[in-house]
Amino acid sequence: MVGLSIRPTFQVPIACSKSEAIERFGAAMQNQSPRSLYLAHGEYCEFHLEDHLHRLWSPHLSVYFIDSDKAHSHATASDLDEAIASGHCTLIGRFAPRPNLWTLIWIFYLALFCSIFFATLLGGSQWMIGHFPWGWVIAIATALLYASLWIASQIGQSLCHDQMDLLRNRLSKVLLQADLHPISSAPPE
Repeated sequence: MVGLSIRPTFQVPIACSKSEAIERFGAAMQNQSPRSLYLAHGEYCEFHLEDHLHRLWSPHLSVYFIDSDKAHSHATASDLDEAIASGHCTLIGRFAPRPNLWTLIWIFYLALFCSIFFATLLGGSQWMIGHFPWGWVIAIATALLYASLWIASQIGQSLCHDQMDLLRNRLSKVLLQADLHPISSAPPE
């Protein structure tokens, strides 16, 4: 997982083709209970938490399958080279806040970015005509708010690390039930 990411992401090279992995994984997801915690939509799946475990910063885990040649451009792991050579796929997992919170966060990021941009332009214009560039003061204050939102996301991730582990364990359980083995731990044939 990436340490300083807003949405931590991981990759798992899988020892079978993408279509076979989607079929097996979907079948294993259908057998999970309660069904509201395990959602499958073709090559995209989600893992959710029970209502009594929800906190403001609680994540959900979304996973999808891609061909290993597409994963190679995003990966640095050397074990993906073996996957590419033999036509295997890669499972991409991404933790994110609930969609309603995630939308609010991105609205804040967009508003803050626009404020920084236009305040910087205003400050530059004020400076060019010889006035005090108070627009830059607004840009700096807004940049601090932007940074504080990022810091808040890092704190939220550290507070929900137990829930991220729970969701990752549920994914591992489904992978095991689907008989989908990561390349590094695939059983000998």
